[in-house]
Amino acid sequence: MFKFFKPRRAVFGGEPLTVDFHSHLLPALDDGATNEEEALRLVRGMMELGFRRLITTPHIYRGNYNNTRETIQSALERFRKLLLSQHIGVQVEVAAEYFFDEYFFREVELKTLMTSGADYVLFELPFNLKPPMLEDVIFKMNVNGYRPLLAHPERYIYFQDPKLRELKRLKQSGIFFQLNTMSLIGQYGSRAMRTARALIREGMYEFAGSDIHREQQLPVLKSAMQNDYFLQLLSSGRLLNAQL
Repeated sequence: MFKFFKPRRAVFGGEPLTVDFHSHLLPALDDGATNEEEALRLVRGMMELGFRRLITTPHIYRGNYNNTRETIQSALERFRKLLLSQHIGVQVEVAAEYFFDEYFFREVELKTLMTSGADYVLFELPFNLKPPMLEDVIFKMNVNGYRPLLAHPERYIYFQDPKLRELKRLKQSGIFFQLNTMSLIGQYGSRAMRTARALIREGMYEFAGSDIHREQQLPVLKSAMQNDYFLQLLSSGRLLNAQL
């Protein structure tokens, strides 16, 4: 695939990232790996990039990806058996990436959300229109003992302000931010790239994730992990991936 990846540490220092939180590796569950062969290639590629623990997060999005805790856990067990049969020594765990919809709100109320680490809940928003209930739902999540974790805040059009005004206000509501690493080199457009870099300068990310879906993204991820902004984030000591 490509030669074993050795992260650069000379410029900023910091330990390499070995825990990935946010990916779509389980075969045929969502818009990620389409089959077992592609899933295995993705896992091998992530290991070549230095990852030793993969917390994968299938979509839960009613009407598109009707996953549940049960379907995700069942897929995880099958995939672990496959990894074992292929002698692939990597730790794979699951959480979920929830879409901000009525099903998600109900799960918040029922306290039945899938979590990772100290009750972190990964969720995403519509890309073009900020939901009016966002702060209220974040408040409810905190009241119910969850730690809200917003996936890729740099990618939402309504947050792509050079001064980060909306994101700074949102941060005060008790929320954590997760960077899509590939945003740093323009994978999701120049505005997302600029916003991601600004968020790093402001020290506003607590997590970084690959959000990897396809084998073709592996070289992009490798390049992003060599980017100076990513190395700056590693050296900041702010990343909590290892605590999950």
